[in-house]
Amino acid sequence: MNSHTILGIMQTDIMESLLTAQQQRLMDTLLDNLDGMIYRCLYDDSWTMIYVSKGCEMLTGYPPFSLLLNKETSYERITHPDDREMARGIIAEAVSKHERFELEYRIIRADGEVLWVAERGSGVFDDGGQPVALEGIIQDISRRKQIEQALFSTEQKYRSMFDNSTLGMFQTTESGTYLNANPALAKLYGYASAAELISDLNNISTQLYVSENRRSEFTEAIRSYGRVQNFESEVYQHDGKAIWISENAHAVYDTLGNILYYEGTVEDITERKNHERQIRQLAVTDNLTGLLNRHAFSGKLASLIAEADKMQRKIAIAFIDLDHFKLINDTLGHRAGDKLLEKVAQRLIQSTRPTDEIVRFGGDEFVMLYPGLRSVDDAEPLLARVMETISQPIEINDYVFNMTCSVGVSIYPDHAQDIDTLLSCADSALYSAKNAGKNKAQMFSGTLAQQLGERNEIEYGLGHALQREELMLYYQPKINMQHGNISALEALIRWQHPERGLIPPDQFIPVAEETGHIFAIGEWVLQTACQKIKSMQKEWGYLVPVAVNVSPIQFLRGNLVETVQRVLRQQRVPPHLLTLEVTENARFKDEAMFTRTLEQLKHLGVCIAIDDFGIGYSNMAYLKNYPIDELKIDKAFVQDLEQSVTNGNILLALVNLGKSLHKSVTAEGIETEYQHQFLLHSGCDVGQGYYYSRPLSEQALAEFMRKQKPKFDHLQRVAG
Repeated sequence: MNSHTILGIMQTDIMESLLTAQQQRLMDTLLDNLDGMIYRCLYDDSWTMIYVSKGCEMLTGYPPFSLLLNKETSYERITHPDDREMARGIIAEAVSKHERFELEYRIIRADGEVLWVAERGSGVFDDGGQPVALEGIIQDISRRKQIEQALFSTEQKYRSMFDNSTLGMFQTTESGTYLNANPALAKLYGYASAAELISDLNNISTQLYVSENRRSEFTEAIRSYGRVQNFESEVYQHDGKAIWISENAHAVYDTLGNILYYEGTVEDITERKNHERQIRQLAVTDNLTGLLNRHAFSGKLASLIAEADKMQRKIAIAFIDLDHFKLINDTLGHRAGDKLLEKVAQRLIQSTRPTDEIVRFGGDEFVMLYPGLRSVDDAEPLLARVMETISQPIEINDYVFNMTCSVGVSIYPDHAQDIDTLLSCADSALYSAKNAGKNKAQMFSGTLAQQLGERNEIEYGLGHALQREELMLYYQPKINMQHGNISALEALIRWQHPERGLIPPDQFIPVAEETGHIFAIGEWVLQTACQKIKSMQKEWGYLVPVAVNVSPIQFLRGNLVETVQRVLRQQRVPPHLLTLEVTENARFKDEAMFTRTLEQLKHLGVCIAIDDFGIGYSNMAYLKNYPIDELKIDKAFVQDLEQSVTNGNILLALVNLGKSLHKSVTAEGIETEYQHQFLLHSGCDVGQGYYYSRPLSEQALAEFMRKQKPKFDHLQRVAG
């Protein structure tokens, strides 16, 4: 067994041990922090405890060790004498049926205080199905019992008025269950009796309100203002029919200031809401979606601005554009596109507050108006809700679409005071969100305006960069870690802008991808890199492999295979000397295209490397099955290696993963001797980074090659 194998086994054992200890600590912490006492006891006459959590002392007043094995007392003796027989009966019946048990009873604490507790658990059975133990959780419910008693006293006082009111009246817990309801409320909601309503509506948030967030808005308003007035919501009746109600409610507190329950009244306002809806639809609604149309937008925003000025509030204007809608519309037809827009509109309605406004601006563009904001930060949860709502799968004509949207936002009065400028700011932010890869929300800022100006300048300049010969390749050596020899060069594109100087690729490649310039630039890179392979052979007599980066757009949407084949034929370069580097995220844009293109490229004889490995969506399946030659570990795991044990562990795991799959492993971003030595001893094949050399211009590369000439002997032997 060689040293690398022993090292790998030791590393695996250490990591598994650390993981097991960490999981045990996590489990202990979770059990100890639960509200109540977790237990396991023998199924005997004394309920002999064999495990109790730390919650025991807070619940019973006894430290855990005093209950273990019934050393000082037993849980049987703690249980109130009047409740012991009842508790045993319920548990015994559940255990005999192999069912879970739930019960409520009293216990006597160490200080003599009597508490009400709720116990939930189940039996533990041996291989023959016989019960040997019980396990479960016991929690204090005394406060709830006090509330129930207080409610009972209050109910006796006000029952007559409550029962005979023509208004719907209620009392609910803060968490969303009905404690009380009068006959008028039961009738309003379509129930035969108040008891039936209370029994059926056990989760107000999900069963009553049409909008899933409406209950949380109700409770938040009461927490903030102490009450709600004319709180209008759409709710479901018992038969599923939706009606509109208006609620007035407040919180009732105990002497310590804790909320006991909410109480209030409910009025049916469906007729009024329907009348308002009919009036609103006249001339200002979109025929397809029923939303406000573009003609109504300016007037609505103007009225909201006037109200915002009066109340000293802000308004968020959000431009929403559906990502890839044109593709769906062109593929399945306008009828399917219209249905999609209708469903999106319905979801937008469900995701908004009653005060918000939605406008269909045209095509697949919507505008959301969020008034009443105190700060810019208030807009964030509203936008997140919209994006989450739209992202849910939509089914149309047996097709299921996973839609996303891009959002651009401007704020009144922070970004502008007039409607036209606000729209322009939101539109610019939307443009930035789409350029950033879509499925994003972008807030307008002065920095954004500057970035957009710079981006437009780059887009214009790219159209002439190739013709004016402003693009150039720099070359960074890749070093064989074991022998110190140069194994290859990576070609890195730069743009020598006539006014802005040297521009790195991360500033112009995204623009090139968006505008389509990436295809011409990508072919130029391939041509230039292959020419470099030939020139190095002619000048120094070495065949040096060269790697080039391939954009996911170029990889998946261009005729990359044909381009590579043509360039190799024109330059007469052996295919194995060319490596194409592609990020692993490319496979998730179109898995089938990714696989097909990889196989066709390998058929040409070129090498394939996965760049930025480890930060995307790596999995064993594609590493094992795809024709990949090299894994390039992202520099994020190499940086701060001296201070980060985690980075070191990840690096070792990634190197071992590559080795086990028989792939060449390259580490990027090596800058220090420590990093070099660490990766050398980890078994990494190739190193790349400033420790060996920065990216070099043509002239600097020539000087580097002359100094490193003795280290090229292995390349010459390969060539020979």
